[in-house]
Amino acid sequence: MARPTDRRSLVRQGGIGVLAAIVLAAIVGGGWLLIRGKTEVDTALDQVRRVPLIGPVMAENAEVETRMRAAIEQELRNPTQSGLSRPFALVGEIRRQYVVPALRGADDESAIAAVAARAQLVLYLRQADPAACRQFALGALQRPDLLDAEAQRLLGEVLQTLEAAWRSGKAAAVQRPVLDREQLTATLQQAGFAKADFDRLGSFQTLSNEVSCDVEFKVDSVPPLLPADKRGAFARYVLSN
Repeated sequence: MARPTDRRSLVRQGGIGVLAAIVLAAIVGGGWLLIRGKTEVDTALDQVRRVPLIGPVMAENAEVETRMRAAIEQELRNPTQSGLSRPFALVGEIRRQYVVPALRGADDESAIAAVAARAQLVLYLRQADPAACRQFALGALQRPDLLDAEAQRLLGEVLQTLEAAWRSGKAAAVQRPVLDREQLTATLQQAGFAKADFDRLGSFQTLSNEVSCDVEFKVDSVPPLLPADKRGAFARYVLSN
């Protein structure tokens, strides 16, 4: 979430920003695991393919997979001592080049559906696993494999709808309306956000598990509260920032 003094970036952790760490946390934080029958590089590639939307991009662009393999090999030979690892940095580059432009071109229906799927997952985790809910909101759901069956099903819907939005925008190859940061605050206010909500967004890092879930759910529940002509623009902002 945003810094306390910067309301313009209140929803910067939405969409891909939230999901990108799901698998990368295991790669960067847990080291490279060797699975029988596979090299460390192949195992790491399998993990990267499970990062939301990075797998489909690599599948459709052989040169991207080649670059990722090279980044992993370099990281194994000479691990990064500070800052982002080479694979993690490359994921960010892939996202900027291949993912964000397509999400900004997603049609209203698919973008809204992806945000709605997020809301359903957060609503369930709020009761079933508040700690995992907060991790999801922060973009650091480190062990999705430990979620219960229903949470994993809902997470699967999040990933499926997100990919559908990405494919929609990629096929359209156009830039549809997306909120800018100045419009974002006004749009949240239009959806009923009050000073207390903005204060929570501004201090998101300090919130309890339950309260952070409440804030995330409220953000992801915004589109139906808006006029029809603004719902898609809001959803595309959330997914592409």
